[in-house]
Amino acid sequence: MILRKEKTSNLEGADARNTYFWVDQYKGENVMWRLPHNIKWNDNVVVREDEYAVFFRDGKALHVFDRPGRYALTTENVPVLGTIVKKVTGIQQIGEIYYLQRRELRGKFGTSEPLSFRDPDFGVVRIRAFGQFAYKVVEPMVFITEFVGTKGYTTSKEVIEWLKDQIVMDLNDTVGELKLKHNMSILDLPAYLQEIEQMVLAKLKDDTTRYGLEVTKIAGLNLNLPEEVQEAIDKRGAMAALGVNYMQYQTGKAIEDFGKGAAQGGGGTGMAEMGAGMGAGFAMANAMGQGMQPMQGMQQPAPPGPQVGMKKCPNCGKMVPSDAQFCPYCGYKFEEKKMKKCVKCGREIPADAKFCPYCGAPQPEKSGTIHCPNCGKEIPADVAFCPYCGYKLK
Repeated sequence: MILRKEKTSNLEGADARNTYFWVDQYKGENVMWRLPHNIKWNDNVVVREDEYAVFFRDGKALHVFDRPGRYALTTENVPVLGTIVKKVTGIQQIGEIYYLQRRELRGKFGTSEPLSFRDPDFGVVRIRAFGQFAYKVVEPMVFITEFVGTKGYTTSKEVIEWLKDQIVMDLNDTVGELKLKHNMSILDLPAYLQEIEQMVLAKLKDDTTRYGLEVTKIAGLNLNLPEEVQEAIDKRGAMAALGVNYMQYQTGKAIEDFGKGAAQGGGGTGMAEMGAGMGAGFAMANAMGQGMQPMQGMQQPAPPGPQVGMKKCPNCGKMVPSDAQFCPYCGYKFEEKKMKKCVKCGREIPADAKFCPYCGAPQPEKSGTIHCPNCGKEIPADVAFCPYCGYKLK
């Protein structure tokens, strides 16, 4: 800041009088400025309409010039000087002058370190926040006492940095409160930016009033997701739009990359990329589980019919290669069933079958017995008629 000093008297010694004021063109967005040296008895201080001048001495704010005009530092304008002057003689320095702006000022804030957020879909993620704010001094005496007298701040930069840290702290508290009370996802936050701004303003009111400040507005709040989380969101949206699962999506991307490589004359490289992509899709499908399935409410395509060399998974119902040991969609482990021969036609049937699926003949559960095809009771294998219902067997 620039101090302009005017000599208003040709007298020397105790009758010398100087005039000091804050030049408008150098104010900018600075909320506070201290005269670079102490003032003396009978010096003049010029106060403009858009500023305060605070007389400060021994760590205390003693008087505020809150009306525009030219003030001589005498007991007429500053009654407390009557006590101070008794302790000094001649033209000794009697105190300091701090200028404060009355008008609303503006600034920008941002998180120096990302904020941690526990999301129900993506787990713990870290977000960055940026925005703008407006503030002003409402109690100049309190402002100077707290910041200059208590904290020892003497420049606007120190005050603004404190204010930015306070805004970020209350913003972090607000986001955590929304998560705790409403189980809000990180994807829901952009729809509530205005509500978040008002909640932060309410919290700041209590934090800044005791320092003589008021944050009047917060605008342009922007919450940025990490790049990897944004990519996961884009990928999930693409799968939902296409109606495919993770493995199908990865396979499609690999084929697309292969096509690009072939078009550029790199068929060998493209084939390797396709193989790697398809392998990665099968390997990761089980690990991703249901988390990467298309969003609920999206209609799934009809499952394909039976194919040669394929079998149906008994768990999820999808068609898989006949020699697969595990289902690539749900991870189900296929187990080989024990087989036996039909007592009548001799074809291979499941070991626990009670009737042959080819000839319909009942299969004995133990040696020398069969089931009656009429009543289903277990009877000796060599009888001609069922002893329970009379059904003719031979």
